[in-house]
Amino acid sequence: MVELRSERNLGLIGSVLILVGSFTGVIPYWGMVAGGLSLVGEILVLIALKGLGDKLKDDRPFKYYLYSVIATIGIAVIAIIFMAVGIVAMASTGMTFNETPEQVLGALGIGMIFLGMALILAALVVGIYYAVKTWRVTHELTGVEEFDKTATFIKWGAITAILLVGILLLFVAAVYQIIAFAKLPEELEGKPQTETINAL
Repeated sequence: MVELRSERNLGLIGSVLILVGSFTGVIPYWGMVAGGLSLVGEILVLIALKGLGDKLKDDRPFKYYLYSVIATIGIAVIAIIFMAVGIVAMASTGMTFNETPEQVLGALGIGMIFLGMALILAALVVGIYYAVKTWRVTHELTGVEEFDKTATFIKWGAITAILLVGILLLFVAAVYQIIAFAKLPEELEGKPQTETINAL
């Protein structure tokens, strides 16, 4: 038997912080605080999954979640930089393209903006893909059904994100993540895992 009390508590607290930070960031003057809460939450969940993986002799939950965080945050930051440079480049042209240098700078700005948007989309796709894999394999290792439901709601929330229902499904996924960590047993039998994760 392996003791998972600390992993459960860290994952639970981290998941609550992620939920609060993610869905309150639109409040005026609260964005920076919300972002900080989400970041702290992500770190706590990473620590929880690292401990869980070490104790159950399977590093996939930590590895997949780390990939998700790096993709979502890292690539998104790079994308925002590209978009900012593009906006500055276009603004410096005065939105007129009468001279060749301005045409080049304006075209460069537009290109940087579209590249930034493409990178953000790529970051979201990769981040969601690995988030789904994280909770599928965590369900496989722990037997906690809510981890599998978290993965399912993340997947369908991402697919329907263009609609308002997608945002609701992502909110439900965040709630299920909290419930999953709350239901994680304090002790679990440690055994080698050879099964493959469920199909996305």
